[in-house]
Amino acid sequence: MDIHFHGFWRMDWGLGNPNKTAALIAMLIVAVWVLAYIRKWGFWLALALFTGLGLCLIHTYSRGGLIGAFFGLIVVVLNVPRPWPMKKIVAVGVSVWIIIGFSIYLQAQERFSQGLLKEDSSITNRLEIWKAAPQMMVSAPNGWGLGKSGQVFMQWYQPLNHMEAYRTLVNSHLTWMVEFGWPFRIFYILAWVAVLVVCWPSKDHRWLAIPLGVWVSFAVTSIFSSVAESGWMWILPGLSIVAAIIYRISRKTWPSRVVWMIPLGATALLNLVFFMAGQNGAIHKSGNVIVVGNGDPKLWMLINTKTIGSQYGRSVRKFLESHKEVTGSLACVESLDAINSPVGKTVVISGTPGDADKSGLKAVCDSASKVILLNPTFPPQEINFDKSKSVSVLFGEFSQSPAIQSWKDAVAVQNIEGKGDFLPNWPELVFNHE
Repeated sequence: MDIHFHGFWRMDWGLGNPNKTAALIAMLIVAVWVLAYIRKWGFWLALALFTGLGLCLIHTYSRGGLIGAFFGLIVVVLNVPRPWPMKKIVAVGVSVWIIIGFSIYLQAQERFSQGLLKEDSSITNRLEIWKAAPQMMVSAPNGWGLGKSGQVFMQWYQPLNHMEAYRTLVNSHLTWMVEFGWPFRIFYILAWVAVLVVCWPSKDHRWLAIPLGVWVSFAVTSIFSSVAESGWMWILPGLSIVAAIIYRISRKTWPSRVVWMIPLGATALLNLVFFMAGQNGAIHKSGNVIVVGNGDPKLWMLINTKTIGSQYGRSVRKFLESHKEVTGSLACVESLDAINSPVGKTVVISGTPGDADKSGLKAVCDSASKVILLNPTFPPQEINFDKSKSVSVLFGEFSQSPAIQSWKDAVAVQNIEGKGDFLPNWPELVFNHE
């Protein structure tokens, strides 16, 4: 992440990420206006704090933070009692112009306008990631696993002409909904909408616009970056919802039963949208098995990154994209235990299986209709190699495997010229020997 813009430091308040800092500031910008509901002079203190926080927000150069503050403040403004005193309008106008002037001084307007007048890769890349999120959800009904969303996107969904690295989906909401399964996705949306219902203001309870604005700001900033992963981000929203609940309990003023239907309806609708938008994907995850293509896979690949590389997903996608004549699907597993029944299947084993797999190695080789070994580091004796079995053994010309000679004595070994222990063209080798 860039921590400077045109030579100016992007403020981070020690959080190590200007976008997280901006999200926190955006919520504080909304929260300070609660002072105006507590005391008459609270407006002027809130305005002073608003101005200072606004300058800090500009100094983060965060577009997501600016948008989050805008929508949070819209909630507050719409619920301010009217008419608005002229002196307060003028004071707010002066504050806003101070913030705008500071923005011009920092040249922040150039950062904020990126993507409007010309293409900005930061925006287009985000849109590319978010577009893949529904497919990632549908592909993995039980989720891809905590902390794996960025790697999964790069491996299986990122356009092959892009090489940007991601840790998350640059969106807290989508990141968690991809990493966890449908039960969490349903609960997550339900919880968010329920919070908004609890905080919803009315004519007699206008101050609830502050908790609502804080949560709206939090929701919006979490769209543009993975800011919600920081525990600091949850303190202010947590205090806001607690205050709203205590207030409603003390005043015995809860939303009606009809209103509570809104979270249920919104949850059902949004999950349905995600489900429908994610159909027709070419990647499917079930348990610890990832299948590329459609149909029951006959070709199973035991992953060993030393032999096939850490970007094996991109490698197989690139191969299939350039070889439209190849049909069927490929299942990738990290353990032989994930292969339910090897009977009638072609199993590809690369390098050295983990210790947990070695005990079942012979059983798999005996049951599979065909076995393809890429740079095996174990000798044929380890699986009681039977020449009557259909086994293809491939070694890179410069492979350092200690088992090369023993395999050459047992079977005709194919030599891959110019390659070593890493076989970048493994999809071609595998599909040609299927």
